[in-house]
Amino acid sequence: MPKEINISDKKEKPVKEKKKLFSKKEKIPKKEKVKNTPPKLTKKEKKSKKVNPRKNRSITIILISIAGLLLIGIALFYYFGIYKTNPYKKPSDVINLKNGYILSAPIYTEFSTLGTIQPTEPRTEESPLNGLLFTKTEMAELVTQRPVAVMINNHAAARPQSGLNSADLVYEVLVESGITRYMGIFWSEAPEKVGPIRSARQYYLEWLSPYDALYIYDGCAESDDVRVDACGNIYEYDIKNISTIGAWRWNDGTRYAPHNEYSSVTNAWEYSEKVNWDEILDIDEWDFKSDAKTNDRGEGMKVEISFHNRLTNSGLYDTLWIYDPKSNSYFKETGGKKDIDQETTAQVYVKNVVVQEASITSAYDSKGRIIVKTIGNGKATYLIDGKITTGEWEKASRTSRTMFYDSEGNEIQFNRGRIWISVISPSLGKFAIIEQ
Repeated sequence: MPKEINISDKKEKPVKEKKKLFSKKEKIPKKEKVKNTPPKLTKKEKKSKKVNPRKNRSITIILISIAGLLLIGIALFYYFGIYKTNPYKKPSDVINLKNGYILSAPIYTEFSTLGTIQPTEPRTEESPLNGLLFTKTEMAELVTQRPVAVMINNHAAARPQSGLNSADLVYEVLVESGITRYMGIFWSEAPEKVGPIRSARQYYLEWLSPYDALYIYDGCAESDDVRVDACGNIYEYDIKNISTIGAWRWNDGTRYAPHNEYSSVTNAWEYSEKVNWDEILDIDEWDFKSDAKTNDRGEGMKVEISFHNRLTNSGLYDTLWIYDPKSNSYFKETGGKKDIDQETTAQVYVKNVVVQEASITSAYDSKGRIIVKTIGNGKATYLIDGKITTGEWEKASRTSRTMFYDSEGNEIQFNRGRIWISVISPSLGKFAIIEQ
């Protein structure tokens, strides 16, 4: 017989399937049970947030190591950087409690290995040429060298010249045709290039003789008149003749002979050593002083010197001296232009200007030579510290130095530094104050 089907059994099957979907273990908690409690994490979330104890220990060890290294570093810095260099000392070790003075011995023993600082050697030795000061060591070397006299061309085509700002003193005077020429005396400095060099004249020999100087020149005035014959008198006076030894022509595209020949003071000294001319210097000294204080200096001044009133050459050889109170120096212009030292590119300047009046007459020869009276006496004007002083010059003989005095007969005190001596004729030349 067929089996009977119970209808109630059919209705219970869906319920049994629901129980399979939701097991007792996975039963969702009621809403009120999870209130105020954190949500439970899935197995995956729990795994990601789970703390690794080994990793935690490694981090702790690293942090402790860093802290330890820092403490060791601080301790080493304190010991070597602070304590070792400046160890702690009890107050009684540092201070004499009786008088309160710091005791030097305990403090500086740590620095005994340092080299001793040598004091700077003072400049106490005065140059007889222009009063510049040198140390004893420098002077001991300088006096073994002779001064060097250089004939320097001042033709308009020879400008700018080289070496004028290195000279100790400079003589300026006429040669022929209203043209002037310089003779620089070098001793404190020895430039490698001076010039352009030019020919000798008799009166320059008489000015260089007191210095017993080495003489650089190219050519000389030759004459039967002993007052003009520079060529013969160079040998008669036993001048230390360098002439053109070591000279050269410098061709820059703008200079041409005879305005491009140069020489060297250092070459002259080297040659003099070979022929045993390097004797100890012995020169009559002038009086020198320090620059006047700012309040005691004159104000701006311009002074013009004309060397020849008739042979004016359009003023190409007229000199203008412009005083600068700040530097207490005189700056030179020639022919309406600034005089520049080609080697330093600086304007030619001096600390003292002397305008020496002397008789200048013609030799009445075919060359237009002149005779300048260097021995004797005459009027002199001095530009020093921005002020003008008048007085007299005197030269006893060829081998004696020209001496300069004020109007009361006192020897002139020059400022330390370069001296420029312009020799003019009272009848031919002119000295004029342009501005004061």
